[in-house]
Amino acid sequence: MAGLVVTTRSFAPTRFVRAFSASRPVCKSTTGISSRPSVKIVEVGPRDGLQNEKKLIPTETKVALINRLADTGLSAVEATSFVSPKWVPQMGDAKQVMAQITRKPGVSYPVLTPNLKGLESAIAAGAKEVAIFGAASESFSLKNINCSIAESLARFEAVVDRAKMAGLQIRGYVSCVVGCPYEGKVAPQAVADVAKALLDMGCYEISLGDTIGVGRPKEIQSMVDAVARVVPVEQLAIHCHDTYGQALANIYASLEAGVRVVDSSVSGLGGCPYAKGATGNVATEDVVYMLEGNGFSTGVDLNKLALVGQWISGELERPTGSRVARALLAKANEMGAEQSKGKAKITAQDKAILDMKVQRDKLRMYQKRVQVVLDREDALARELLLKGDKKRALLALRRRKYQEQMIRTTDDQLFNLQHLMETIEFSLVQKDVIFGLEQGSKVLTQLNKEMRIEDVERLADDTAEAIAYQNEVSDILQSNMTAEDEEAVLEELEELERQEADRLKLDLPRAPNGVLPDKEIVEPEEEPEEEPEEEEEEEEAPQRSRNNPMLA
Repeated sequence: MAGLVVTTRSFAPTRFVRAFSASRPVCKSTTGISSRPSVKIVEVGPRDGLQNEKKLIPTETKVALINRLADTGLSAVEATSFVSPKWVPQMGDAKQVMAQITRKPGVSYPVLTPNLKGLESAIAAGAKEVAIFGAASESFSLKNINCSIAESLARFEAVVDRAKMAGLQIRGYVSCVVGCPYEGKVAPQAVADVAKALLDMGCYEISLGDTIGVGRPKEIQSMVDAVARVVPVEQLAIHCHDTYGQALANIYASLEAGVRVVDSSVSGLGGCPYAKGATGNVATEDVVYMLEGNGFSTGVDLNKLALVGQWISGELERPTGSRVARALLAKANEMGAEQSKGKAKITAQDKAILDMKVQRDKLRMYQKRVQVVLDREDALARELLLKGDKKRALLALRRRKYQEQMIRTTDDQLFNLQHLMETIEFSLVQKDVIFGLEQGSKVLTQLNKEMRIEDVERLADDTAEAIAYQNEVSDILQSNMTAEDEEAVLEELEELERQEADRLKLDLPRAPNGVLPDKEIVEPEEEPEEEPEEEEEEEEAPQRSRNNPMLA
């Protein structure tokens, strides 16, 4: 009759999350450990991607986008542009954006500064890296910023000099490195001349931009080779638009030429103003997928990045422009539909165990802090004894004894917690056993009352169906968990932790004052050690004008 036992408590939340984590593909890599060649991604979505949006985007949305992108492992997120709101209204809140973002260690937040006024505003806003740009096409330079290439470079010298004085890093952009909407093809030597001028000014890195996306792999390689003769290839970056679907191929061609920095935009944000309906920036998700799959390390979590792209696309009321993200999200939705009946439920017993684990972890952290203080007091006592200051050494030793008492107290509390956890888990086993016995008893009673062959066959069919369902759920949970499933469980667990955190405070005595007096002290009287108290159990962009300097 054991085959008829079907229990309701099958899976704990921790097991649920573990099954998901073991099966989901993660493209994040640690460049300090990996032997794969590293490629740096410069995320330009918040600036180059949003600047052409006709509908003004709230500052809070821009800030959230920058912060979320930084959390995916990206090491460079171009934040905004300090230009006149008259020409680029979308970037009119640059100061507010820079003031509100959370600057993550190890992440740079470059901003575009086309002139001295913009640079001064960027410095005041706390920018640490700025970008300037030039064009390899005379016609484009005249149409875009109303001056020749030589004149534009002369203007940038003052900007670069001031940025150097402020201790800022300077990045340079070169537009129209393959083709121009007015002149057609652009000679590689023209690109090399502008790139060399920017390098000589003081730019640490030069980004080569196929502004209208007309380049093809051979043309990209020829252009990069020409520039690399005058600028070290390790100081070059590639910025490809996907107007004709060539961006990924062009990026790979530049990698073969030695480039190891790639500009891209999450969800492919940013359109090409010279080809109606055509895509603009290449999607960062697509770039990361290609690079990681071809032996390069980016340090970016592709799954997190796809979710960020989906979110910002929703804010802009459009589908994501990343093919990779669409594929990943479709796969996740399909898996979620198949597994909807197998989602885990958090029981009251699971909540109780979770509460105890939270308090256990707090106690362990407290013990570590106390141990640090204990070691410090021990070292201080030795130092004072060597100096002959016995009275202060005695106080340090008494304080050390107090810290030992605190560790013993938390040891007792940890023992009690472990005992409670084991008791609850044992009760769950008992519950399963009792449930099985009850089910078996019901079957025996039924068989004793009615021994017809039809009843026996029906019971056997029901039993087989129940066992098959349980096995199906078990297989699903152990192999193919989705991002939605993980997020649902993690959000529920985090909510439980937030609700219980305030109630799980340690009722421990305060340590004595940490400052040792310089004057002579009186030895405190010995106090008997108090027995530790046991804890009580708790229940469970606009159109381009000739004065618009925004095309990279």
